Amino acid sequence: MNEAPAELLLGRPEFAGDLNGCAEEVVRRKRVLVTGAAGSIGWRLAQVLLGAQPRRLVLLDHHEHSLFSLERTLGSAEPLAYELADIRDTPRLQRAFDWHQPEVVIHLAAAKHVPYGQRFPEGAVATNVLATRDLLQMAERAGTEVFVYPSSDKSVEPPSVYGASKRLAEALVQAAASERRWSVVRYVNIIGTRGSVIETFSQQVLADQPLSVTDERMTRYWISMREAMWCALIAARCAQAGEIVMPECGEPVPVLETARRLAGWYRPERVPYPIECTGIRPGERLHEVLISGNESFAAEPAAPGVRGVRTTRSASQVSRIRQVAEELARLVESGDRVALARTSLAAAEALQ
Repeated sequence: MNEAPAELLLGRPEFAGDLNGCAEEVVRRKRVLVTGAAGSIGWRLAQVLLGAQPRRLVLLDHHEHSLFSLERTLGSAEPLAYELADIRDTPRLQRAFDWHQPEVVIHLAAAKHVPYGQRFPEGAVATNVLATRDLLQMAERAGTEVFVYPSSDKSVEPPSVYGASKRLAEALVQAAASERRWSVVRYVNIIGTRGSVIETFSQQVLADQPLSVTDERMTRYWISMREAMWCALIAARCAQAGEIVMPECGEPVPVLETARRLAGWYRPERVPYPIECTGIRPGERLHEVLISGNESFAAEPAAPGVRGVRTTRSASQVSRIRQVAEELARLVESGDRVALARTSLAAAEALQ
């Protein structure tokens, strides 16, 4: 059965521009590394980047079958190269940097599930914070010109360890950027990603099961997969050092409305489709926040559909992130989940 069209779920037109042209400006004749390349965004982005004539395109992922499937789809001829590696394996990742010397890095690999971040904070912190810190150090030694880090709106005033880990990673990129074109894309929810509520709703309605909505009051911001790729490419092309950019994502959509739109698309004969409220989960919130009290949107968009985020936060706040990361590394090693969650949330709150 066909997937529901993005604009049905967005409730607005897509804003993505010329992906191929923008990609060519960013990666033509460049050595490019994409981490998390076999994930939802990475798979699609790899296809666009390959068509932009990079000098080398290195696709790195830790999931063996997914990377195998990606290679089977794209082939293995030049300029493609594949690396099977976990980004938490620092020696393995360093060897990949030594071999390939990437000029452009798009760092998509991440732990992304909010409930799992609450249950297993060491996974979220080790992957999203500590591995990103190490990757930035490798990129600095390799002379990487462009580094794009995809973050999340859940990083703003985060109630969850996942959100805290993304805010801390944002600060690591900002602290390391110096004069380099290293930047952050603060995403909202992306249609078409694995593990999203849209995937869950689609599976439920196709299995003729009631749709499970955690809370009927909950709202979420959405962008399409094309819009997500457009934001990453725009950040790579024109974001300033340490800048955060965000999609122009319109108004938040009630999760209940998203469920109804999907049900109407797949099963129009069963409208109204049965919906069950299951209760909000630990670390979730009813409504997402896009920017903190120390931030504002730039007056002029960086590109169609993409806006820069300005901050009044002092540079000294961001500069302390390296010491914070050292403390988090100690807590990950000790296995103290309670202290790790508490410290991560407190450190992220200090960076708002």
